[in-house]
Amino acid sequence: MDIALLAITDKGWKTAEKIACALPGADLKHYSSGIRAALERAWFEYDAIVCIMASGIVVRCIAGLCSSKFTDPCIIVVDENGRHVISLLSGHVGGGNQLARQIAAVSGGTAVVTTASDVSGHTAVDLWSIEQNCTVANPEKLAGTAAQLLRAGSLRVFQDRPFVKILPEDFQLHENAADADIVISLSNRYLHDGLHLIPRIRHIGFGCRRGVGIEEFKQVLAELESTHGVDLRSVAGLASIDIKRDEAGLIELQHHYNWPIRFFTKEEINEIKVPGESDVVFARVGVRSVSEATALLAASGKNGDGRLIVEKIKWQRITAAVAETAY
Repeated sequence: MDIALLAITDKGWKTAEKIACALPGADLKHYSSGIRAALERAWFEYDAIVCIMASGIVVRCIAGLCSSKFTDPCIIVVDENGRHVISLLSGHVGGGNQLARQIAAVSGGTAVVTTASDVSGHTAVDLWSIEQNCTVANPEKLAGTAAQLLRAGSLRVFQDRPFVKILPEDFQLHENAADADIVISLSNRYLHDGLHLIPRIRHIGFGCRRGVGIEEFKQVLAELESTHGVDLRSVAGLASIDIKRDEAGLIELQHHYNWPIRFFTKEEINEIKVPGESDVVFARVGVRSVSEATALLAASGKNGDGRLIVEKIKWQRITAAVAETAY
């Protein structure tokens, strides 16, 4: 986590220095153009911003910047003595609550966490969704689902495959999607008023010529989605052969979608049997498959339980295949 620390008073800067020394990735951000401008710059550059100043100042400065709990940095407010460490914004998804506790341990103060799930002891639905590696298809339902958990004390969860093996104590497995509070599925066919979570279990394997740009990769993704039904919200990551580690377009694609990418060696790839083996590819790079084999390798756990759901497709300068972790 990249952390920016800002302060106003001399005493506040001393507290900031103490915190920075204990937090890896923390930067002291001195400024000359005002605290509002400094906060606005840090907002787009850091995962977390720690403000040693009055909370009212921070609220007024960030009011126009807040967008979504999934994209906003977490904001921590600390008094200049380090006695109160307030998790102000993005406490769950952004990691603010945990960071507040870390800072309080350093400053000798008290972490102030106000999120309802933490206070009530219930599961934090948004954080749990992330831990289960799911995309929230309708994030506007998160607040209502969390409120339902507080009212009822438990949530009904439907899943059409055993994506989640063990549910929290306050979640109950439910057999009917229509009146479930949470539906976990790759499909959009379950129309209901609850929260829809899409498991990220698909991996896209790419082979490509040298110099392919990100726009060509995006066109391939668009076709995989529109023609072959691969919902990009279900993608867990990308894969390719290790000689593509420096392929600029592929790396740019990874960063654009914030997907991890795994690269596999020739030896690993040649152990995998796939439908679309090619002697031409073998003569060129020493393997008979790149896209299918690497997609399968990325999707397979220790038991080799991945399966191809889209076999190799050829474009002018790209090949792609999609594999899914089996359940």
